[in-house]
Amino acid sequence: MSSVFFAVVLAILFFSMEQGSYERMIENLVRYSTGYIQVQDVLYHEEPSIDYAMLYDDEIKALLERHQAQIAVYVPRLQNFALVATENSTRGSLVMGIDPDRERQLNDLTDNIVAGSYLAPNDQGLLVGEGLAAILKVNVGDTLVLLGQGFQGATAAGKFPVTGIVDLKVPELNNNVIYMALPAAQWFYGADDRVTSLVIMPENPRRTRQLAQALLAEIDREWYNVLTWEQMLEDLLTLMKFDLMGTMVMMLILYVVISFGLFGTILMMLIERRREFGLLFSLGMKRKQLALICFMESVFIALAGALLGIAGAIPIVTWFHHHPIRVGGGLAATFEDFGFEPLLPFSADPSVFYSQALLVMSLAILIGLFPVYKVFRLKIMDVKR
Repeated sequence: MSSVFFAVVLAILFFSMEQGSYERMIENLVRYSTGYIQVQDVLYHEEPSIDYAMLYDDEIKALLERHQAQIAVYVPRLQNFALVATENSTRGSLVMGIDPDRERQLNDLTDNIVAGSYLAPNDQGLLVGEGLAAILKVNVGDTLVLLGQGFQGATAAGKFPVTGIVDLKVPELNNNVIYMALPAAQWFYGADDRVTSLVIMPENPRRTRQLAQALLAEIDREWYNVLTWEQMLEDLLTLMKFDLMGTMVMMLILYVVISFGLFGTILMMLIERRREFGLLFSLGMKRKQLALICFMESVFIALAGALLGIAGAIPIVTWFHHHPIRVGGGLAATFEDFGFEPLLPFSADPSVFYSQALLVMSLAILIGLFPVYKVFRLKIMDVKR
């Protein structure tokens, strides 16, 4: 039972950490970037240009109102790249026009403000990512010059004060994003009443596809498109699948080690009881009865060890789920180079616990068939000697 217990705890911790990293990455990208669903111009996904910004008109608003019961919040965004300049440095950045009140409902940026204040609905200032502010060496109250191309070739140029600095949790975004109030962004890019995307967060994220299909059925598909986060992050999900294959190789090695540990325990128990088996045969016990006893012992050991393993892993996973491990030094730099937050979060999804427990228990039961085989092959006279 102790062999199964430690095997289950180890498998759950390993899988929980891996699953937690994926969940954290997807959660941050969904909250700060794509959302679960986006309504876009029909050409925008293939060519994300501000020239394909869609009209945010009464027809779209009426569609959203009809599905209000299934929508937690919807957020209009106008985003495009611009050259950001100070006296001594320049950098290409993503400028994102947002509705401050609705954006706060989506990701609550106010909790991550490190200096200054959050944007007001008609603010003319900028909310700058902390990493970008460090690169440009600007603080609250400084002025940034923005140069870019607006809607249908219009020149976009303006000077804007830095209202606040925000710590975004995704390093790639933290080093490149500037937020503006939506009216100011529409003026800057010459795109009145237009947005590049309408981000929608469902009341129940598990029904994302159903809501997307419902919106797609009612929207004018000649002009608009509805995309889920899986479609928008398709390349990332493909990379995650490749990474998951590497993880499965590591898990396979872990399962092999676990299997040999369990097999060694079962084999030792079998060797120690050979004389006992011989005695039981001499007293008239049938082989199939003894085989059934051995198999039920293996099932009981595996089940008890798996349940104890789940009970032992729950407090550890729960603690690290609420208090992720923060890595430092060179490893943190490696995480940030790949665009990930330097944390090792753990997933508390129930499937993490029962899937690994069932797998280890299945291995234990499979190995438990070995004593059954040996019982039928056991020679009574050899055991008596």
